Amino acid sequence: MATKTKKASAGKAAANAVPTPKLDARPDRLDLRDLVYRSPLRSLPPRWPLDADLKRLLPAYVKAGRILNQGNEGACTGFGLACVTNYLYWLRHLALPARGRKAPELVSPRMYYELAKLYDEWPGQDYEGSSCRGALKGWHKHGVCTETLWRYPLDRKGDGIFERPNAGWDDDATGRPLGVYYRVDKKSVVDMQAAIYEIGAVYVSSDVHDGWSIDSAAVPDSHDKLPRIARMTSKTGGHAFALVGFNERGFVVQNSWGTGWGASGFAILPYEDWVTNGTDAWAVALGVPQDLSDVKAHRALGVKAARSTKTKAAPAASGFRVMAGRGLSDVGATLCYGDNPRDDPWPFKHDFTHKPYQPLRTDEAYTHTLVSGNDGQLMSTDFTRARHDREGLAREIVVERPTAWFTGNKDKTVKLAIYAHGGLNSELGSLQRIRVLAPYFLANGIYPLFLTWKTGPGETLKDMLEDLKHRVIAGDRTEGWLDKLREVAAEAKDRAIEAVGRQFARGIWSEMRENAEGGATSDHVLDLTARMLRELSTSLAKTGRTLEIHLVGHSAGSILLGHLLGRMAGPEPLAVNSCELYAAACSSGFAVKHYGAANDAGVLPLDRLRLHVLTDSNERRDGLPSGSRDVYGKSLLYLVSRALDDIRKQPLLGMERALCAADPMWSSDQWDANAQQDIVDWMARWPAGDLLHFVTTPKVRTTKTGDQISASHGSFDNNIDVLTGTLERMRGGALVSPMEWLDY
Repeated sequence: MATKTKKASAGKAAANAVPTPKLDARPDRLDLRDLVYRSPLRSLPPRWPLDADLKRLLPAYVKAGRILNQGNEGACTGFGLACVTNYLYWLRHLALPARGRKAPELVSPRMYYELAKLYDEWPGQDYEGSSCRGALKGWHKHGVCTETLWRYPLDRKGDGIFERPNAGWDDDATGRPLGVYYRVDKKSVVDMQAAIYEIGAVYVSSDVHDGWSIDSAAVPDSHDKLPRIARMTSKTGGHAFALVGFNERGFVVQNSWGTGWGASGFAILPYEDWVTNGTDAWAVALGVPQDLSDVKAHRALGVKAARSTKTKAAPAASGFRVMAGRGLSDVGATLCYGDNPRDDPWPFKHDFTHKPYQPLRTDEAYTHTLVSGNDGQLMSTDFTRARHDREGLAREIVVERPTAWFTGNKDKTVKLAIYAHGGLNSELGSLQRIRVLAPYFLANGIYPLFLTWKTGPGETLKDMLEDLKHRVIAGDRTEGWLDKLREVAAEAKDRAIEAVGRQFARGIWSEMRENAEGGATSDHVLDLTARMLRELSTSLAKTGRTLEIHLVGHSAGSILLGHLLGRMAGPEPLAVNSCELYAAACSSGFAVKHYGAANDAGVLPLDRLRLHVLTDSNERRDGLPSGSRDVYGKSLLYLVSRALDDIRKQPLLGMERALCAADPMWSSDQWDANAQQDIVDWMARWPAGDLLHFVTTPKVRTTKTGDQISASHGSFDNNIDVLTGTLERMRGGALVSPMEWLDY
């Protein structure tokens, strides 16, 4: 069973001992999308399973190690679901002809538990508790591998030992998908009984109490031999487990506290106890494995095609190490569309002339990014790695994978680009950008790393604007609000949004800047990035090669890069070859302080810093969330400058008006007087000239066929001409093939 391992010699003892687990299963949040179980119209037996079946089958079930032991870790969501899954596979096994049938392998509770923490609804990552829904989401999207491929060993004290999975775990997991699953009305004992009778087991969570501390008993040969959990009122925590039967006294519990608990792991939970303390119940069924051979062959051909060119593909990533966007059984509309993979569709439908430019898979995109969370902490994006091993994750992404990619490169200088996304976007939105942009870097001999923000619920630009809209037009009756606003002058409308934004949305922008600053503290994302870059540079130097670092920042990415540059300074500064900022959302004062300091420290000479900005007329034509649907009738930088930054009318580095001589047309809209000197100081230090590029046209090109979108704050990473220029300057010449599609 899961506790037997060479590393834990006390495995058998631990399996029989009753652990003292952390009781931290969390109730699921209300989700109106849940499908509710409707029981079939059939009579139920007085007891289930039948006493004769218990006597005949249960001893072998227990002897085969199907009573799990979670030890002292609060991993019950993983173990409870593993109990249910193992039980369902065991029932399927019993339905086969006896001759030649082989008992199914146990599934991995460790995989379920790590998936539960990855997909649950709770903020942060540094906790053990998780929800049933999180575990089910993980099973739906990834399947589950066997316990032998991803073990859960216990030490002598009963504490869980984290081990990474063995090779082949991800392919193995696809063979055990989740089928249909329904939420069961936890207050309806009859529905619960019907679900158990129909499918065999129900996955549940409940508040538990001291009555769960019951003595050990032998394997029961009838329902009468099952001990009863005593009713007590004081609660000790939340627990997830399996219900595998029922009788006149209550539900039959299969627990995950080893065979030393109850009757070899089984007991009766009285119905009144469940109705009082039960929190969640799910009826689940085993799914049908899909033939994914075409998907695997497609991926292999993609790698082979990339390697046949002068550039090479990035090191392969396991397809199921990170959050996936769809379930294993979901079939996309891209099934017959060229090279677009059916299991992980691209964010657009196009054929590529130059195949190495095809978008990455989602899991591959995650291997090119470090995700920054609250306080600038590096978020765990690989659930096969211990969550506290942030340094190991950073080393894999910044050192090990680029090193593997550089292997075989005969050039004495190898190129690496760090691309910092803007804030106020969802993590998924950033990953879509990485999927599209990264191949253009890779195919042109530049290894890309991306810095991604982990934006919390309600903190995206769309969420912020929706809130401001409701606050400007008071109350819930907002139908026709835009028409009402258009009745007044557009400028007055924007001033109203700015005033409300300064009061209610400024905190979101301030927190984002604080998170960027926090990333530069010890062992946080920017500190780890700088440390790993030094490690990579030193490692390459030992082989006679030089690391050439290029930086690209979009919007608030300029704030991240400013703090990163500070961590790259020191007695032996880590030199940056070039830096290009698109619509920089940092203030002119921030630029003087951080980019100026990077120049003085020998990290980034200011004559290697290029700024790409919209003209002021384009800024004023922009709108939020878009020019065609303008809650706010100007660009994001205008909103930041006038409402979200520390002072109203803060000059920002990415605004034309903060980079050029004063124009009479701006005389009625001056910067804050206390910030005027920041503009003077910056322009005195930065040489500008050809390093300043304006987007002057009202439209920008996004595809090789000439499709265009409005020139807006968010259009820079869709702008083929801007990105082509950036890549050509990094590469030192023309691209291997023209860029093709950026209309994602």
